[in-house]
Amino acid sequence: MPEQTPALQAIGRDAARLLGQFSPIVLSNRAPVEVTSGGRLVSGAGGLVKALTSLANATKASWVSAARTDAERELAFSGRPLSSDTSDQAFPIYFAPTEVDAYQLHYAVISNPLLWFAHHYLWNIAIEPVVDQDIYKGWSDGYRVVNAAIAERAVSISRQLPRRPLFLTQDYQLYLAPELIRSALPEAAMQHFIHVPWPEPRYMKVLPAGMREAIFKGILANDIIGLQTSLDVNNFLRCCVELMGLRVAETEGAVLYGGRLVWVRAYPVSIDVDAMRQLGESPRVRELEAEVATWRPEKLIVRVDRTDPSKNLVRGFLAYERLLEDNLEHQGRVTLWAFLQPSRQDVQAYRHYLELVRSTVARINSRFRMGGWEPIRLDLGEDIDRALAAYRSYDVLLVNPILDGMNLVAKEGPVVNQRAGVLVLSESAGAHEELGAHGLSINPFDVEVTARAIHRALQMAPAERAERSEAINQIVAANDVARWIRYQLDDIRSGMER
Repeated sequence: MPEQTPALQAIGRDAARLLGQFSPIVLSNRAPVEVTSGGRLVSGAGGLVKALTSLANATKASWVSAARTDAERELAFSGRPLSSDTSDQAFPIYFAPTEVDAYQLHYAVISNPLLWFAHHYLWNIAIEPVVDQDIYKGWSDGYRVVNAAIAERAVSISRQLPRRPLFLTQDYQLYLAPELIRSALPEAAMQHFIHVPWPEPRYMKVLPAGMREAIFKGILANDIIGLQTSLDVNNFLRCCVELMGLRVAETEGAVLYGGRLVWVRAYPVSIDVDAMRQLGESPRVRELEAEVATWRPEKLIVRVDRTDPSKNLVRGFLAYERLLEDNLEHQGRVTLWAFLQPSRQDVQAYRHYLELVRSTVARINSRFRMGGWEPIRLDLGEDIDRALAAYRSYDVLLVNPILDGMNLVAKEGPVVNQRAGVLVLSESAGAHEELGAHGLSINPFDVEVTARAIHRALQMAPAERAERSEAINQIVAANDVARWIRYQLDDIRSGMER
C-alpha cells in the first residue's frame, strides 16, 4: 500500500494539530508488525493498520501489544522497544510479556470464541456456551493476565513521556486494560474503539455476570468509547442501564460512571480510497485480472471473506444454489467466485465451519456442473492482489454476514470495481447504515430473498447499475479513513477540554 496517500497525509496533519498536548499510546492485541524468528519483520497489510500507523508516526506515539512469538517475547522480557527507521514505522513498538499458555487461553478460549461469538450472536444458546471450569480458567489465567500485562507495560511507558498520556485502546481483546490504567493514572486521557458490533442487553447475558461486570467496568474507565454504528451505540447504552444500573443520556450519548461522564460515539470505520485504487492499478493486479478474464463466464458473482461463521458463507452458497434452481438461464453463464481466507483454524468451531464450506461447495458443484462450467470457484488463501482482481472483475458483490461491525469488503469492492457491479448487502452489516440504500438489501438468514436479490442484480439495467455504483463511491470517498480518524481526534480534544 502506498505510504503517503492524501488520506494518510491528512491523518498526520490532523493528529499533529489536534493531539499536540498529548503523548499517545496505542494499545492493541497484535502489533502493526510481527517479529518472526531471526528478527524478521512482517508488516500488517490492512488499511486500519496503515491509518493507525500514520497516526502514531505523526504524534510520535508509542505502541503496546501482546508478545505472540518467541522473538516478540524476547523483546518483551528485555523491555526494549522494536524501532524502525522506515517511513512506515517511525515510532517505538513495545511488547507486553506474555507466557505461551496464558496467551493461548486469552485468545483461543476467551477472545475467540467466547467474546467474538457473543458480539456476533453466534451462539446456539439452546446448547452453548457451556460456562465451565475451562472458561473460568481462560478468564483468570489468560484474559485477565494478558490485559494486565499490556496495561502494566503501557503505564510504565507513559511515565517516561513528556506530555499527558492518551491511551488509544483497540477492540475486544483488551476490555480490562483501561480500568487498570485508570487506577494507576487517574488523570490520563483514554479512548477505546471497538471494531465489532455491540449486542443487545439480553444477548450479553450469555456471559457470566462477573465477567460481564468486569468488561463494562473496564470499558467505562475510558473517557470516550467509539463504536461502529448508531445501533451499536444504542445497544451499549441500553446495556449500561439494564445490566449495570447506570444513568445514561441517550440523546447526548453519555454514561454517568464513577463520578465521570463517559461519552459513547459512532465512528464508522472506512478505507483509504486512493490507496485502494492505486493498488488496483498495479501490474500484478492487472495481470491477475487478465487471468480471471480467461476463465470467467458472462457474469461473475464475487465474495471475498474470512472463513468465519459470522460471514454466513454457507447461506450465501445455498442462495446461489436456489438461484440456479429457479433461473435456468443462469446455468453455464454465471459463476460464483469465493476467495476465502482461512480464519482461526486453532479454534474448533472455525475448523468445522471451513469443512462445511468445502462440503457445501462440492455438493453444489457436483449437482450443477456441466461441460467446462463449474458453478462455484472456491479459492482459499490470503493474497491482496488476487482479492483486488476479484473486486475489479465482479458483476455482483455478495456481502451477507450474519453481523459485522462494519465489513470493509463492502467499501473496498465498489471503489475498485470496473464493471459498475451491484452490491448485495446484508442489513446486519455495519456498512448497511451508510450504503444500504444504494445496494440491494437482504436479510442474511433469508436464502430465498438473497437468491432473488442476486437475480435482480444480474438482470439490472446498465444505467441503474452505474447510478448505484457511483453513489456508493461518493459516500465512501467522502467518509474515508482520514475522516474516521479526524472525528475521533476532534472528540478527544473537545472531550478533554470539557
